[in-house]
Amino acid sequence: MMCLVKFFVFGLAVMVSLLAGAMESLCLDGLWDFRFEKDRTLEDVAKTSAFKANDKMIVPGCWASMSRYYNLQGTGLYRTTVDLKGDVVNAFVVIEGFGLRAKVFVDSRDVGTSVQPWSTVEFATGPLKAGKHEIVIAVDSISNKGKVKMFHDYYDFYPFGGLYQGVSLMLQKSPVALRDVFVRTRDYKTGLVELEAVFEGKDAPENFTASVSFDALAAQKVEFTSRRAKVNVPAFRLWSHNEPNLHTLTVQVPDADAAVTERFGIRQVGTANGRITLNGKSVYIKGVNRHESHYSYGATSPVQQMYEDITLVKDLGGNFIRGSHYPQCRKFLSLCDELGILVWEESLGWGNNPSQFKDPKFCDLQIEAARMMVRRSINHPSVIISGFLNEPQSEYESCKVLIDKLIDTIRAEDSGHLVTFAANRNGSDICHEKTDIISYNTYPGWYGYIPGSGSQEEMRSSIRRCHADVVKYYRGKYKDNRPILCSESGVKADYGVRDPRGKAQMTEDFQAEYTRLMLEEVFANKDLAGIAIWQMTDAKTYTRRTSGITVRSYGVNTGGLFDLYRRPKLSAEAAREVFTSKSEED
Repeated sequence: MMCLVKFFVFGLAVMVSLLAGAMESLCLDGLWDFRFEKDRTLEDVAKTSAFKANDKMIVPGCWASMSRYYNLQGTGLYRTTVDLKGDVVNAFVVIEGFGLRAKVFVDSRDVGTSVQPWSTVEFATGPLKAGKHEIVIAVDSISNKGKVKMFHDYYDFYPFGGLYQGVSLMLQKSPVALRDVFVRTRDYKTGLVELEAVFEGKDAPENFTASVSFDALAAQKVEFTSRRAKVNVPAFRLWSHNEPNLHTLTVQVPDADAAVTERFGIRQVGTANGRITLNGKSVYIKGVNRHESHYSYGATSPVQQMYEDITLVKDLGGNFIRGSHYPQCRKFLSLCDELGILVWEESLGWGNNPSQFKDPKFCDLQIEAARMMVRRSINHPSVIISGFLNEPQSEYESCKVLIDKLIDTIRAEDSGHLVTFAANRNGSDICHEKTDIISYNTYPGWYGYIPGSGSQEEMRSSIRRCHADVVKYYRGKYKDNRPILCSESGVKADYGVRDPRGKAQMTEDFQAEYTRLMLEEVFANKDLAGIAIWQMTDAKTYTRRTSGITVRSYGVNTGGLFDLYRRPKLSAEAAREVFTSKSEED
């Protein structure tokens, strides 16, 4: 009998095989053989399964943030070996985020390609015999040759090449294996949850009796019908960002020769009276947008950095992080579960246009990305919002067709998440018809609504008028009382550049003044449900060109309250002062 335990200690994923049996996980992180082919795509590199290594590379890691390969695009070829102690009926190479395309070989066999950057993806190997096996992963980071439909050069963040958050090998030792158990809150007042068993193997049972226990208490026999069962959690405690109580569940299915332990939280998210609710109580959103980006690590933030980022937001008086603009890794979400922060997670997209909306492959990839993201986040109570397609050209009917499909895809997973996307076509957006929250990005005084002299009074008036116009448009268009959330607003500043007398643009002084005015005006607008400041930290973006909109200072989007090293700008203190003055209960 085998028990697959999936839980998190200090935010680190731990998978422990307690007994011999059906499935276990082998961590493949560490030094891999490596070869870099500058400016060459997957298609350019012949026989990528049999390359001659001339270097080593750390996994997880981003080569484009390392001195030897800094800012280089091309294909990175990785190789490692694994020694299996016994035969397996199937195995899965699991990659937790990469950039931008990945092809996997096992013993020189091509087992698949993924074009889903930043997503966690897996590749089935088929049966493997006991002994040594070679795994090769080719990662192509080139974004400008039309090969990557999910990422385009104009996206305002950097396409780091590499394997972002690690690689593992899941081993299926029995024909049928219990892989996951999804836990969905059905009644937060009584602790009623619904369990869904997820199997590997074509002969997996539909109806069965399982042994179920919570928090290491005595197990009970539970009947599953169509792989689902409802059960009350004994001595349950609700999860919230203020009281992040977590439970563990162990499900053992004798016929599948496996048990799985999952961690989850009991909580229910909703909307009422123009506000987001958590467990029936109104929560005013005070948050930031956050990129997984650091000067030294690229998109491979160590757990300590993730922990510090969350504590920095909480120290500001914030309660919310929008993970912009791609799926979040499980280490980060697990820390959010443990520390208590509300999360908006979204699939990859930025400023997409009608030609992309009409591309069937792009649309299929968007739907696939959203489905994968939501399924991986169901047991993370911190995730309260699922989104997609940041700032699409949402005035077009073709965009609405795709967005409606994405909304339906997310809701079909029954995740307990609210659904939205961040629009910036304020006054012409037509795509918020079916969302739970109307979300918008706006930058009055920076892009549009620019005051004449730039005086504080004119800036305040400009900010007030901009948000009022957005509210008027959406309330007039939809005639309902859904929450309206400002999902981005802010201005940029170069760290250390000061101008206390003139407060010129791009200085810390200007950014701090603007941040204070902007937050005060948003908080004063009773029609708004909250705000996520753009952004928490500076983040690397395009470096030697423009997006067609603007040039970025030293290749960095400098809209952060903190710089790339997490050094606070004056705006961080301004945000803290206003955040802490605003009650969550509004």
